[in-house]
Amino acid sequence: MKTLAIDIGGTFIKYGLIDEECHLSQKGKVPTPQDTQEHILEVLSGLYHQFDEDLEGIAISAPGRIDSENGVMITGGALRYLDGFHLIENLKPLCDNKPISIENDAKAAALCESWIGSSKDCENSVVMIFGSGIGGGIVYKNDIIRGHQLIAGEFSPVFSDMRRDSYREMADDYSTLTVVKKVKETKNDESLTGEDMMRLYREGDEEVVSIVEDWFFAIAKYCYNIDNIINPDIICIGGGISEDPLFVEGIKKALVEIEKHAFIFRKPPITVCQYHNDSNLIGAYYTFKKTLH
Repeated sequence: MKTLAIDIGGTFIKYGLIDEECHLSQKGKVPTPQDTQEHILEVLSGLYHQFDEDLEGIAISAPGRIDSENGVMITGGALRYLDGFHLIENLKPLCDNKPISIENDAKAAALCESWIGSSKDCENSVVMIFGSGIGGGIVYKNDIIRGHQLIAGEFSPVFSDMRRDSYREMADDYSTLTVVKKVKETKNDESLTGEDMMRLYREGDEEVVSIVEDWFFAIAKYCYNIDNIINPDIICIGGGISEDPLFVEGIKKALVEIEKHAFIFRKPPITVCQYHNDSNLIGAYYTFKKTLH
């Protein structure tokens, strides 16, 4: 029997049917409502009812602080209208009272990679997801660390500048969205995308090379910080930008350069997330199966 996997993003809701071998089929996406809880319930229940076959249930990944045990979105990330929303309680009656689970999106990615992806042979791992923010998940002894208030692994608000008069955060400076925006401003071209940025980097555009290599160096430093605090077996890098092999390759080169100049215990092992943009859907399914059984 298949399960409907749903990934609620700030711009789009991605979905697909997933079977017990974690094969995804009938994938698609629809715009994410930006207004009301009623609207998103209408969209989510509509996705459920568009499939004719009998589904086992619904596995959801979503932004924000998620109380997965009780099905509550304590915060909704960029979707502020979802703050405090009891999603499962409100969605179940609209979907034949089938089982529903919910997991934070970046933690879902970490669970996916730990389960069947790039860190499947590691007890302890960290996942960093670069997109509109910097999501993350910390896996210890094959289970996700959530923290006292469910904020463990939230990398976006970590301070990026330690000077007393600065409150800059990692997402302010080093999310994919922020770096692409900087390239747009530098090249005076609002139409540029992340793919365009990496193309210009490949072509050796001096301004873009400077911006992107500064980005690689900052991420590499952050990986060293993570390694000193958590010391995982592996750090997996994900997000749409990670599908370009030059992204992780550039970070690895920066790690080598830092190793030449800084006192460190080791060069942290990093790799790319195996499942890229599907990791949230697969990780949501992992939480669903764990909740169901």
